Amino acid sequence: METPRGKQRNLHVKTIQSISTPVRLPPSTMLKTLGYGTGVQVYLLDRSPRLGQPRSPWAIKSITKRSLAQKDQNISERIIHEADILRKLKHPNIVGFRAEIPSEEGAHSLALEMCNTSLGSILEMRFDDEEGRLDSDKIFKMMLDVTKGLDYLHTEAKLLHGDIKSFNVLVKGEFEICKLCDFGVSLPLDENNEAKSSGYVGTSPWSAPEVIDCQDTIDSKADIFSFGLVIYETLALVPPHTLPLDYVDESMDGYDASIEMNSSEELSLPETDDMEDMEDDQELRNMESAFGTRPPLPQAFELTEDYNTIVELYYLCTNALSEDRPSARTILECLENNAPAPAPSV
Repeated sequence: METPRGKQRNLHVKTIQSISTPVRLPPSTMLKTLGYGTGVQVYLLDRSPRLGQPRSPWAIKSITKRSLAQKDQNISERIIHEADILRKLKHPNIVGFRAEIPSEEGAHSLALEMCNTSLGSILEMRFDDEEGRLDSDKIFKMMLDVTKGLDYLHTEAKLLHGDIKSFNVLVKGEFEICKLCDFGVSLPLDENNEAKSSGYVGTSPWSAPEVIDCQDTIDSKADIFSFGLVIYETLALVPPHTLPLDYVDESMDGYDASIEMNSSEELSLPETDDMEDMEDDQELRNMESAFGTRPPLPQAFELTEDYNTIVELYYLCTNALSEDRPSARTILECLENNAPAPAPSV
């Protein structure tokens, strides 16, 4: 009797696995650190040639020693969840899955496609070096690639990414291609493109108003709001809601900094350290109260015409109501219809 094809395939996979060389990671102290995340660290793994052929490097995402010592199950579960998701995703604008690597401690690591850097790191460097906003052609390319990835996630994979921000956009070369990464908190979307907000984790400064307001259900447009704030980052070079008020172009309506006191009362000022703590607490409260809103662009922005489409899409993506935001496909069509003209050849 013939072996069913499904069984033949399973036997073939097991045979391949049994004769394949397992991935062995050197100690983390011997690997170059690429970056950090919540409870995780990303390393560079240079792979030795095989049969005389060079092999591309991998990015290794592992749980940190501190999280491992604290036995943080949430981080381990996110890595396993991310591996399960990435195995199924095949798209040029989604970071490639390479392997899931168990360790003796029971913690799993992810081997991923290697990219040069993240958009967040690029923007941080530009801010530190006072280089100004990102070039419009690079913003346009990032937007094009990210919306392609989001359209695939929302329409084919039926997934809400759930944590769109500049550090989760990887960049290869000089913006040759951008890819979405970090799917550890992604949520499945139903036939109405909706998900239960109770499972949403995300990062608060980038979260949509419906997430901040703890609505029962959210939809794919929550990713679009976060994407709008990534556009903001490329212009302001800082995370949303972190610019001091004197750098933005909105007046402080309703804010009264004066102190009213009776002429017979004395003003008792706290100690200097206490005042600094109070100011820090107030700044934090002001920032948190702004979560889920559209941050104003910095003052005195002089943007040339090649930024018009970028700014228009920023405002559309960060509309307060989910139904007023465009879908990823609509954004993609807009970008394709307004693509900048190629630079003239020399």
